[in-house]
Parts: sequence; C-alpha cells; structure tokens
Amino acid sequence: MVDLSAYLETKVADYTTTTLSVAPHNMLVEEGQKRQYFHEFDSGDLDVVTTSGSFFTVQLQWDFLNNADAAAILDLYHNTAKANGKKKTFYWLHPVDGNIYVVRFNSDLSQIETADRLSKSTEQITFKIEGVKA
Repeated sequence: MVDLSAYLETKVADYTTTTLSVAPHNMLVEEGQKRQYFHEFDSGDLDVVTTSGSFFTVQLQWDFLNNADAAAILDLYHNTAKANGKKKTFYWLHPVDGNIYVVRFNSDLSQIETADRLSKSTEQITFKIEGVKA
C-alpha cells in the first residue's frame, strides 16, 4: 500500500489522550478522494473545480474482537469527552504503514456479542482520515 501521509497535512486531533491501535483481522480498504466538481459546457469542454486537498476513508473489519478491544472502541465512540460519535477527531495507528493519523468515525458503530461473551464481531468501521499526527 502507498503511504497516505504523503498526501495529507499534519494536524492535532480533538482527542489526544490515547491512540486507537486495534488492527483489523479481515480487511483494510483505503479509498482516496478529492472534493471536485465537473462542469460540462455546451461545446463539450469540461472544467474541473477542486475545493479541497486529498482525503481518505479507511474501512476496517474484524472476524472478532476480544472484550478489551471492543470496550475500547465502544468507549471511544460513545464517550462525549473522546470521539463523541462522529463529532471529534482522534489518533489511529495504521497497522500497515505505521503512521499515526488524525481520524474521525465516518460510520455508526455496530457490534454483535457472541454467545460465549468472550468476543464481539463488527460488520465494519469506517474512518475518515483528516491528517497525519503533528
């Protein structure tokens, strides 16, 4: 994978006390975007207006999470002093490139508890990467 940090500005997260470092077991999907708008003229010419720099979304998926990791993610999402859902950014350690990114939740949090109560599963979590830790 390409190192995303080359395309992002350095930032300080809203919540800085801890860095989430739970690596996915199943998949890690990265999608890069630019906020761009296309204008097509009657002549067929195109004009592209770019209104922001590059940004990325990352999807993480686990086959299971132990209770400690599931509790850490749940607390980070719901605690109003931490991420507070999608409101605040926080630090996340990328499990492949080793960089610490400034991210926010870009999806709702859904967890399924197993009958043995030793693990939880989650469909996936999506983060919007907004920068690299300053």
